[in-house]
Amino acid sequence: MMVSVNTIETSLFNKHIFAQGLQHATIEQSGEKIIADENEQDVKNHEKSALENTAILFTDADMREAKHLRTVHFTKAIDSQRLLTSDGDIVYLEGLFIPDNKDNDIKTQKFITEHFLEKDIDLYVCKESKCKNTDRYGHMRVHAVARKDKIWLQGALIATGHAQIRTRSDWPILISRMQAIESAARKSDMGLWKQAALSIMDALKISDEQRGFHIVEGVVRSVAMHKNIVYLNFGDDWRKDFTVVVPSTMRRAFSKNGIDIMGKGGKRLRVRGWIDEYNGPFIEIDHLEQIEWLETAN
Repeated sequence: MMVSVNTIETSLFNKHIFAQGLQHATIEQSGEKIIADENEQDVKNHEKSALENTAILFTDADMREAKHLRTVHFTKAIDSQRLLTSDGDIVYLEGLFIPDNKDNDIKTQKFITEHFLEKDIDLYVCKESKCKNTDRYGHMRVHAVARKDKIWLQGALIATGHAQIRTRSDWPILISRMQAIESAARKSDMGLWKQAALSIMDALKISDEQRGFHIVEGVVRSVAMHKNIVYLNFGDDWRKDFTVVVPSTMRRAFSKNGIDIMGKGGKRLRVRGWIDEYNGPFIEIDHLEQIEWLETAN
């Protein structure tokens, strides 16, 4: 297995170069199936249709959930999630998972450049007390909205299949809005959703070798609690099958939000997060938004 790191312009990043490189490390495996690109015109048609959809416009309700920070002018896409403003600041598009799969980073930068660069952009941040509005490199974590036409950059990237949702414990806003956009993109087989490795994984078909950020869906076969930790088991053998681990602090958080985690046996859910391995593959929950409770399979 070989790990490679994207090359970026050091004149823009300087002390932040290492952070960007680590975030976009690419894992290349020999023998990995190469997925042919769509016809370029088909891609453009799909993107045009997605950008014309009113579902990706930033609404008054969205503005009430977030806080307007300021208006900036974007001058360069540094990578697929970090953009340079005319003030010399770097902003990070929060709420997204953009895998550096083959040339996905390049395609995403091209999309951002084509549709949003050299435009005035409104920046919105999380206004909840637990939110951290800058990352450890000093980059602003934002939702970005084109000022003229109200197109939401995160919504546009999700709708066109350039990105999936990534939730975080310290940024719990606009999740349901992004979920609706992601659902439509997935059903339309847009972008990343055409790649089997990036689609929703069946909880019963996950192997011990699989790692990294994934979205997993399945029916909870059984629920167990040991030392105040709840285990949602998806197979017959908890020692090797996929499990969602809910620590005691999160069990209380679910309870406060009216969710009886111990009563979820037989329920279908979708969970996103980092798969690790201990007695089989598992995802540990550290915030409520990682789980979508499903009535039926989508």
